[in-house]
Amino acid sequence: MVAQYYGPLILLLISSALTSYVATAVVRNTASHIGLVDVPDDRKRHEVATPRLGGLAIIFGFGFPLLLLAANPHAAMLVTKNLTYLFAVLASGSLIVGLGVYDDLIGANAPKKFLIQFAAALILVAFGFRFTEISIAGYNFQLGILGSVASLFWIVGIINAMNFIDGIDSLATVVSITTAAAFTVIAILRSDYFSLVMMVALMGSLIGFYPWNRPPAKIFMGDTGSMFIGLLLAAGSIVRPSKSPTLLIVIGPMIALALPVLDTLIVMKQRFGGERSTLANRFSRVFSADRRHIHHILVARYGSISKTIASIWLVTLLFAASAVLTVVQMTKLIGYVSGGVALLAMIVLRYWPGNVRRHSDLQLPVDE
Repeated sequence: MVAQYYGPLILLLISSALTSYVATAVVRNTASHIGLVDVPDDRKRHEVATPRLGGLAIIFGFGFPLLLLAANPHAAMLVTKNLTYLFAVLASGSLIVGLGVYDDLIGANAPKKFLIQFAAALILVAFGFRFTEISIAGYNFQLGILGSVASLFWIVGIINAMNFIDGIDSLATVVSITTAAAFTVIAILRSDYFSLVMMVALMGSLIGFYPWNRPPAKIFMGDTGSMFIGLLLAAGSIVRPSKSPTLLIVIGPMIALALPVLDTLIVMKQRFGGERSTLANRFSRVFSADRRHIHHILVARYGSISKTIASIWLVTLLFAASAVLTVVQMTKLIGYVSGGVALLAMIVLRYWPGNVRRHSDLQLPVDE
């Protein structure tokens, strides 16, 4: 990594945080004034009417500083190295933002969401965000169309995993900051300029948003924010910065995203395998909100949002550290061991005896 890029990157981080902080205040006041708020009811556990659409501030904090930074020659060089990737993210991101705003204002059912999400994923895959080959015992095997299909489902899966984890104040923000920080370090180690710029801008924007979103939240990011964050993390995890086999490239980022991904898979399995019914009903249950996610379980167990966030953040931090360690050859084994410890910690948190008596509460509707 050339030292001359550090200055623009630090400037990008600070400007993204400041822009996001100010933009969040503007969005919050505007949403409150025109009545775009979530009002507490039997489904929603927050205590006061809370503005939504905070995701718009996150997006503005992410994108606007990038435009301003383009005036810096060193920063412009970072961006122009990957114009194709940048165009793909802008195009797919526009679809996700449009879907998020529509969902936050009007509401979108699962088929509509998946249609737009797969369209956005298809744009990324078409412009190079995809698995292309796998390396086994020193031999490289081309994945062809199978790699593209796997990439589509990976991207859509990450978008929804980040959406699902946005269930209590600031949790998605904290998890995303930690994951973006891990991606930033990995990008530095791999000289992956595209991911580096994207993750620094995202991290700064989330840092600026956090003071408004910490418990008790003054504004929610909504689906607009969580799905946009998911798209960026998915793109950052699957981008191919070198000639190495893609599966090897994304192992580190995959580990960093382990908690939201594994939690989503566990919940979907539980919903599908619940009470016996027709196959159609089982698939319908998979996408029906309940309180089976790890944050719902921990809130029910601890009776505290702060303890829940701290517990999940510590596991996320361990996964993030593991992801970084696996990228360096000398520390790869330590990385896999720490990843195993993080997985064990997640399992203990989720299944520790004591939450069984609250199992009925986990099937109640939620304010996701």
